[in-house]
Amino acid sequence: MYSLFISTFDKLITICLLKNGNIIETEEKESTRNHSEYVMPMINNILNNNNIDTSNLREIIVVNGPGSFTGVRIGVTIAKTLAYTLNIPIKTITSLKAYSVSVETNKNKLVTIPDLKGYYVGYFDNKNELIDNYIYLKQNEYEKYISDKKDYIIDYCKFDIEKIYLYLKNKKSITSHLVNPIYVKGIDAINDR
Repeated sequence: MYSLFISTFDKLITICLLKNGNIIETEEKESTRNHSEYVMPMINNILNNNNIDTSNLREIIVVNGPGSFTGVRIGVTIAKTLAYTLNIPIKTITSLKAYSVSVETNKNKLVTIPDLKGYYVGYFDNKNELIDNYIYLKQNEYEKYISDKKDYIIDYCKFDIEKIYLYLKNKKSITSHLVNPIYVKGIDAINDR
């Protein structure tokens, strides 16, 4: 079974082709503002390199944010379009949970992703389940929030796409129409702030 992994939430675009959960090829490109120019050619390149047509894909996995407003939107839109037109399942994972899943530790994990004005924060247990709501904190709020946390803090790591695949393997897929990007305001809305 071929799965396509799409991550565009930050400046590093990651496209990965997996077969039965094993990575066949990964392509990465840094882009500060031109995600829309790179994502589809990267997908085409990976599929062509492996003599695979889109009709061979059986699943799409997409990182749906939080992160760059435009980057998240591009990745989610492409993932939804592929899943819908190919009539295949789509699974989502937040950028925060993807980092949590990628790092093994027996401790709780405080995952942070910085942006220009503050930090996206997710607090997970050692089984990668969310302990508290996702939040967005401005710089001064962030310093206060983490001051009493003694847990393992993840502020950047490389995604372990095979671990992400395994984590999602037994999770239900969702209808492509219901896949939504997560933004700063979306986090506030989820938490009724």
